[in-house]
Amino acid sequence: MSNLDLQNNILNILILFGGLQGLILSTVVLFYPDRDKASNNLLAIFIFTAVILLLAPILQIQLGWKYVWIFHCTKFITISSLYLYIRSLSEEVSLKRTLKHFSFAFAYIPIALHYVKYIQDKYQVTYEYAGGQDTYDQVLSFTNLIYIVFYVFLYFKAYRQHKARVQQNFSSEQKLGINWIKQLIFGFLGTVIISYTLLAYVLAYPDFSTKGCLLNMVALTIFLYFVTIKGKISPEIYKLRKIVTETSEADAQTLKEASKNDPNGEQKSINPQLMSIAEKVKETMKDEEFFRNENVSIKELSETIGFQSYLVSQAINSVMGKTFFELINEERVNVAKRLLTDEKYDHLSLVGIGFESGFNSKTTFNTTFKKHTGMTPSEYKKSKQLV
Repeated sequence: MSNLDLQNNILNILILFGGLQGLILSTVVLFYPDRDKASNNLLAIFIFTAVILLLAPILQIQLGWKYVWIFHCTKFITISSLYLYIRSLSEEVSLKRTLKHFSFAFAYIPIALHYVKYIQDKYQVTYEYAGGQDTYDQVLSFTNLIYIVFYVFLYFKAYRQHKARVQQNFSSEQKLGINWIKQLIFGFLGTVIISYTLLAYVLAYPDFSTKGCLLNMVALTIFLYFVTIKGKISPEIYKLRKIVTETSEADAQTLKEASKNDPNGEQKSINPQLMSIAEKVKETMKDEEFFRNENVSIKELSETIGFQSYLVSQAINSVMGKTFFELINEERVNVAKRLLTDEKYDHLSLVGIGFESGFNSKTTFNTTFKKHTGMTPSEYKKSKQLV
């Protein structure tokens, strides 16, 4: 057995091992408790299709070149399923929407089949062909790039929507999926960049192909492990979807009822109620103990004043002109300003003042305080001492 054959055999074993781990991970996610079933299904699809791409070198050899069209189509499902999973963290993703985003992969099948036939006719190969540099390859590569860029745009759009919804319903952005989504996006982009970089390197230096495949496998396997473990040990990242879904359904019902009373579809009839709710919110904000709870949510506020969450959210947005996140943190900053100038609290550090005001970290305290006052807490304290 030659050195090259030995390397290929070792590579195949490692890829097979990595693929097996990926299949186990996707199965674990798929059959996880029903609590987050919709998200679990999409995450499992993402992991499973990524594993198919990971196993592509072995499967291509075992099945033959004529089945390579499968891998060309699968990558589109991998890319779109990640987007759908991100959306599922804050809203219900219907089967219709899922099929809509997967439709390109199915529509691409004729193109992929034609590509395989074209390669076979041109190069007279079964599976040994590793790709060419003719016009067909360039067009397909460009199509893949356009698809990736399009979905990267959707990834960040979904991230911004998720962040906005968090701020509508919670007083803190931590542990609610915002950082998790960023990690998913940049982690996935990292594996894509590594894959294309290694591919370019292998085209320039064919002898590096074995090491290139191995490095690509390691990067993807690590990412899949991270996705599975982080996605399952952080159940709080799914808290937002339930609240947003309940709010959306109730909001839709309100609009339906309002349209019956007003043929123009205007909601003038509920404005007095929103004004009343806003006043109750202001009264509740006088109780510092309420917003000093670092994990307070709009659901708790609505239970305190006796109204449904979607009405409280509408009142804060339309009457008070801010999000729930802004409202709570504005009150916390006001408390912090008072504590910073009160001699009774001189024994507390700046971090202690932040925690006493309801902030859950030094970074959040400093950032939010400066956003509202234009100064850091230490600068504010010094400015008041000079007066």
